Amino acid sequence: MFPSPALEPHHWLAWALPVGPSLRAALRWGSAHSGLPVVLVAALAIVVSLRLVKRAARLAVEVVVATVLLLMATRLGWITW
Repeated sequence: MFPSPALEPHHWLAWALPVGPSLRAALRWGSAHSGLPVVLVAALAIVVSLRLVKRAARLAVEVVVATVLLLMATRLGWITW
């Protein structure tokens, strides 16, 4: 049995190839307009993106927990729609 193409790493990172040149240009633009080295601009972008991912993950967990609680309350008859 062959693995699903959706589970292959190349499938998940296929978007990175076309994004690479535009990302590089954005980092160079940020460096040119801020006066900061490209490496520092890239480091700042990574830190900010990681913080956004953490917040988004936290929000997703809260939504899942709230949904599960509502479904359980509905199943037990505490809430009727």
